[in-house]
Amino acid sequence: MKKTLEEKTASAPTTYWHWSGIPTFLRCPHDPDFKNTDIGLIGVPYSGGNSIERMQYLAPRAVRNRSSAYHRAHRQFGIDPFDMVRVSDLGDAPLPHILNPDKAAEDIESFYKKVFEAGITPVTIGGDHSVTWPILRASRKTKFSEPIGMIHFDSHTDAAPEGFGTRNHAAGFLLGTEDGLIDPKRTVQIGIRGHMAILEMDDWAKNNFAAVISTDDVANRGTADVIKQVREIIGNGPVYISFDLDALDPSYAPAVADPEVNGLTLREVTNLIHGFRGLNFMGADIVCYCPPIDNPSQITALTISSMMLDFVSLIAENLSGKK
Repeated sequence: MKKTLEEKTASAPTTYWHWSGIPTFLRCPHDPDFKNTDIGLIGVPYSGGNSIERMQYLAPRAVRNRSSAYHRAHRQFGIDPFDMVRVSDLGDAPLPHILNPDKAAEDIESFYKKVFEAGITPVTIGGDHSVTWPILRASRKTKFSEPIGMIHFDSHTDAAPEGFGTRNHAAGFLLGTEDGLIDPKRTVQIGIRGHMAILEMDDWAKNNFAAVISTDDVANRGTADVIKQVREIIGNGPVYISFDLDALDPSYAPAVADPEVNGLTLREVTNLIHGFRGLNFMGADIVCYCPPIDNPSQITALTISSMMLDFVSLIAENLSGKK
């Protein structure tokens, strides 16, 4: 039920109290009944697909703690997304086979099938980047008959072949293309940088995706030009946005699994995300947060919290048709 202005004014100060009450994503109601939700905020506490850092399973709980202070109206968009659509914390995806990476992927897929079948648009907090692939596989099997578009923020292309005995976090976007989940002609990668294990490691992405945009490209071209290119590539079809936090410079997000220096600034990322208003988002995720290595100010968790509000607002506008 929508609150009156008087009720909103009276409760406004508490929207900043991350330390009060039971923590949920963006202080939304925890509602496991999928019938009452338009946008579902979901945790996937999983790190079995990453061979470098293994602390991403702690991210959903840490983000719930800090994001409780971000149940707010969106200043730049001029909307209150929580008045526009029903937003709920659906809890965490069950992971009964968490020590088996391939079966864990099947468990994630099974949960998200129910999410998409209920007509819910998911915003996910991982977990490592291997969680994106089973989410997309669930969407293809339940809701979308054709491959979808992808906006992928990352410092790495994650288009390596499967390795280490399983489909790991560095393979998801190659596998997603090969499995017919994402349309390579409508896929854009943003923030790619860092020295390379081998000089050929980005070749597959550059040869198959519509655009692979480096951090230098963003700095040299400016965000407005990049936004224009992305919107032309994505068009009006359904699109998923996947954000690996290592796309950001470590000064803005130090607590990530695979950090690379000289990354995107938070201002650049915010400008880009805000520039995607009106696109047909069918889901989003934010991945690779490692809470134990965050700084005392929890700057990475704060960044995630603000980004979640951005994603919810983008989707709420799209669902309500009010932009």
